Amino acid sequence: MPYKLKFSAIIAFSLLTLQGIHGQLLDFNGQVAGWMTANYSGGFGFQTGLRYIPQLLLKVPESGKYTIDGEFSADSYLSYSILQDTDNSFDLDARLYRFWLRFSGDRFEVRAGLQKINFGSASMLRPLMWFDRIDPRDPLQLTRGVYAIQGKYYFENNANIWLWILYGNKSIKGWELIPSRRWRPELGGRIQLPVPKGELAFSYHNREAEFPDDWQPPVTESSRFPENRFGFDLKLDLGPGIWVEGSVTHQKQDEIPPFTTAITIGADYTIGIGNGLNITAEHMFFSSSEELFRSGEDLSFTGISAGIPLSIITRVSAIVFYDWKNNGFYRFTNLSFTFDKIAVNMIGFWNPETFRIFNYDSGPNMFAGAGGQVMVVYNY
Repeated sequence: MPYKLKFSAIIAFSLLTLQGIHGQLLDFNGQVAGWMTANYSGGFGFQTGLRYIPQLLLKVPESGKYTIDGEFSADSYLSYSILQDTDNSFDLDARLYRFWLRFSGDRFEVRAGLQKINFGSASMLRPLMWFDRIDPRDPLQLTRGVYAIQGKYYFENNANIWLWILYGNKSIKGWELIPSRRWRPELGGRIQLPVPKGELAFSYHNREAEFPDDWQPPVTESSRFPENRFGFDLKLDLGPGIWVEGSVTHQKQDEIPPFTTAITIGADYTIGIGNGLNITAEHMFFSSSEELFRSGEDLSFTGISAGIPLSIITRVSAIVFYDWKNNGFYRFTNLSFTFDKIAVNMIGFWNPETFRIFNYDSGPNMFAGAGGQVMVVYNY
């Protein structure tokens, strides 16, 4: 859809919902974020941008023991970038962000539409980041959704089971490098079980991947191939929180390694310093190989985050990642001020010039190298 039509649709969406709010059936709110980023890697780079996410929440009054609710939101943004090694660029886009309805009862829920699906115990380096792309450093915690039908059932002992069907998704998601075949359903599920001091879960997902026509190097074998993912995660509260999360992916295609494995171990603890200093540490092992649990193309990352509230409205946090294979540090700090409806983030970063972690944007990467950003967020 042309940009002008997309933005017209967003504006119409906002006006219609504002006029249609009544009682507790509809609730209209949204988020406006503006930012300026300066980058000093190999020269001077600059970006300024604006993002608007209008959101309509629907809730049908309870009738008996069942409830119907939904979320309808859009993501529109524009940015202007000046980079030292490329021409100036102007980026403008708008798309649906969430578009789902949910039918739920005391022990179950079924949700259909464009939605976020995420799970697992890890918080920074997540092997089970199968469907979302949440960057732990992003103050907005934004991620594209997937078109899916998802059902959950909750047992009396706090165990629960998830089942999902994804359909019609053309973009890569999670850790994927090759997108799914768009009109072939993806199927999977998850079971979470209570254990002493914590929770244990197992996950599974099946899809058929398809190489894009412009894939480089050219594909000489079949462009479509099946993929199966197997995941587990365990989280325990032993004073400090302790967790393990892992994923094994099997792909049947001659031009790529058949096995991809990832495992993360982590812990967090709050130390009684000031208003409470929370520290989280995770280490991820990643391998792409010809045989399961054998050495191949191996990577490992360590992540440490720390955060402490300085006052009711002020918080300082920092995240450091280390790439053990390439000897690369990724450093990120954020001084945030949160008021009733406005949040201000003052961000500093110092990263390698070539990103190998959390580089999701297709446009210019303003967080490669060193620099800073100021972001103002208004929620209404």
